[in-house]
Amino acid sequence: MNYVKSLGQHHLIDKRIITKIIDYANINSNERICEMGPGKGEITFDLCKKGKHVQSFEIDNRLYRKLLIKSICYENLELINHDILKYNKPMDFDIFISNIPYSRSRDIFSWLATQKFNRAIILVQREFADKIQSKPTSRNYRAISAITQYCFDIQQILSVAKTCFNPQPSVESIVIKLNTKGDPISKELIAAIHYIFSFRNKRVRKIQKKKLDFNFENTKIKDLEPKNIILLAKTLTGQM
Repeated sequence: MNYVKSLGQHHLIDKRIITKIIDYANINSNERICEMGPGKGEITFDLCKKGKHVQSFEIDNRLYRKLLIKSICYENLELINHDILKYNKPMDFDIFISNIPYSRSRDIFSWLATQKFNRAIILVQREFADKIQSKPTSRNYRAISAITQYCFDIQQILSVAKTCFNPQPSVESIVIKLNTKGDPISKELIAAIHYIFSFRNKRVRKIQKKKLDFNFENTKIKDLEPKNIILLAKTLTGQM
């Protein structure tokens, strides 16, 4: 089968890694699972055996049609031929599981920050995993670092070799676990955070629309803790 390069398709084929991902998810029979990019169903059908309901989004029409035929035996599987980031219907899930397209990592994690769920097991590029865990003052600390750290507890749990994929990626991969800390944040707030980081080397007082009594107004954006980035974003969007 030909792979669509633009979709970042690198299918996980190592059964040992697949088993470990499912084990780390610790799924119980009452939980609803959301999967992005089922591919050939390498993980999907095992998820169906564990959870109450699996909602799986496949953007590739060819893969979707093949999975539709295979899925006939699984009544608790809902296959959706749609880009999950553009899906406008209400969603209800406890666990998110995905081998995400690495080129869309930032958008997917921003989207996750707007969703209400419990935990996620995600296969990502190691470089991205390091970025979302980067601390203030570090070179790699970005908007997505602040967003992810504010919304989730992050744990790197399993390195995955290139040989575990077909076709093999050119980068190193790792499985991470996210546990939600509280309520999701809005798309408006995320847009404000990205705006704030466009001034990452400026001091806070330089981007305020009005005088506010922040104890960090002379701090540079790149040095702010995630909670203060969120506070500033809420202020700029009128949510404070």
